[in-house]
Amino acid sequence: MKKLFYSLGIFFVIILLAVGWYFSGLIYETGLNPEFTDSENVGTAEDRVLIDSIAKDTIKLNVEEEQWGPLLENGIYGIIGQNGEAIVGKILSSNENVIERELLQVTGTLVSGDRISASGLIRQDNDGTYKILGSSGWSGQATDGVYTPESVSEVEYEDIFYESDVGSFPAYLTSKGDNGIVIFVHGFRGNYAREVFSLMRTKDLEELGFRSMIISYRNDRGLPKDPSGIYQYGVTEWADLDAAIDEARKSNENIILFGISGGGGPVSSWIENTDDLSKVSGIIYEAPVISFWESVEVNGAARFPWLPEVLFSYFKIVTELRYGVDFDSMDFREAVIGSTIPTLLFHGDDDEWVPVEMSDLIAESRDTNFTYIRYENVGHVTSWNADPDNYFYQLNTFLSSLD
Repeated sequence: MKKLFYSLGIFFVIILLAVGWYFSGLIYETGLNPEFTDSENVGTAEDRVLIDSIAKDTIKLNVEEEQWGPLLENGIYGIIGQNGEAIVGKILSSNENVIERELLQVTGTLVSGDRISASGLIRQDNDGTYKILGSSGWSGQATDGVYTPESVSEVEYEDIFYESDVGSFPAYLTSKGDNGIVIFVHGFRGNYAREVFSLMRTKDLEELGFRSMIISYRNDRGLPKDPSGIYQYGVTEWADLDAAIDEARKSNENIILFGISGGGGPVSSWIENTDDLSKVSGIIYEAPVISFWESVEVNGAARFPWLPEVLFSYFKIVTELRYGVDFDSMDFREAVIGSTIPTLLFHGDDDEWVPVEMSDLIAESRDTNFTYIRYENVGHVTSWNADPDNYFYQLNTFLSSLD
């Protein structure tokens, strides 16, 4: 009997070591390795939705095969089929696997049985019509794989460069607006020339009298790498942001930072590390990563719901030992909570990439110069889709208050 228990103990330890090794490798490859290029299996939301029926003003969607995604959430989204596209609005009803939504606009042909994909990347033109980025009617690209403020939002811009301690970095700077400059900091595996969320906001900001600066930073593809060889989620990237701020201040001293998803790390780390907080007038966050490990846990729980929660602490230790990572150094909660810089934060409560609980904690802990816009049944970086008019109103109110 003792030999049996001994053998079972050894087997359990081997299994535990193997599981820790596997998941630490998965965390590294999908979250820390800047050379990782296989994005097919990192848990992205791939729509598996069928059109159940379609009428003049409504559409019913069969979401039985869909695990999560915008078509299950509140807001305005685009859907793309083989022979047509459409814009859908609010959810009218939900009956088991069939969701009925408003049908706001149809281009081409959509019929029952069509398999469709969803997109939150839509633009509303002055005449009230919508365009879906990447659809047959609008690629939004200036050249293959390259997006610009002009190609996405018809906003004039120039290409600029700035220098940090690790090298030179490119950025877009829009041309019109005397009130200040909003610096957009992209998220995980972003690319300033493909940062379409920011590029879509440039039109709104120009209307409000602000220029937009869409920046790059270390570990972006084809640009200087961090000496550590991994993504640091703000620990070192803040220095590149600081260099971008100095460059922007040559044109206007009213600077606002806009951290999107993983861009929340460099922005929050800048608060913690800069020796001159007065260089920035305000900060805007959209579903920000302020503590990277918290995002690892929420992603892991969403994609591996059968894993015991206690194992994530074990995976954290194994990953830190195996790759020399310090996840605690990537936690900037206290810096954001203690900051007095005027801050506007957008977040949806159905975000399966970045935990809304992190934003909730900051909102509960901070009562100085802080505005929190929390949306119900809204996912990751889709606060604009949830209510475009309110999003513009909140931006206008916040930016105007900085005067």
